[in-house]
Amino acid sequence: MKAFLDTNIFLNPLLAESECHDCLRVLNGHNQFEAVTSYLSMANIAYVLRKRAGKEKVAPTVRNLLSYISSITKSTGAEYEYACFLRGPDFEDILQFVNATLNSCSLLVTCNKHDFLKIADPDSVLPLPCPRIVSPSEFLSEYM
Repeated sequence: MKAFLDTNIFLNPLLAESECHDCLRVLNGHNQFEAVTSYLSMANIAYVLRKRAGKEKVAPTVRNLLSYISSITKSTGAEYEYACFLRGPDFEDILQFVNATLNSCSLLVTCNKHDFLKIADPDSVLPLPCPRIVSPSEFLSEYM
């Protein structure tokens, strides 16, 4: 099973924010599924870490996070084109959704399920089936 992990799955444990225990359990189970994320997630993680913990923490933390990831999606530019046709409350979430879709992920695991469920493809521009959106607790109860 291929599961796209949203940025907050990595950040919440690092920042001790909501659902961090479930996020850690998802990350620790990474050997039981194909864990996918995007370059955008890694850039966002590095940015937040630099702001909150200092630039000296960025490289070692990102290096450690890489051990939980099976693959990082390639950016071709197509995801930005597709994202411009979709509707939703947050463009960054739309980009993550498109990345998960274009990389044939069956699930998108996020702590921000509410906003992802508002994403719509009114013109059916995405060429592949969209992933099912699940919270970390749903992922754990259904797949781990």
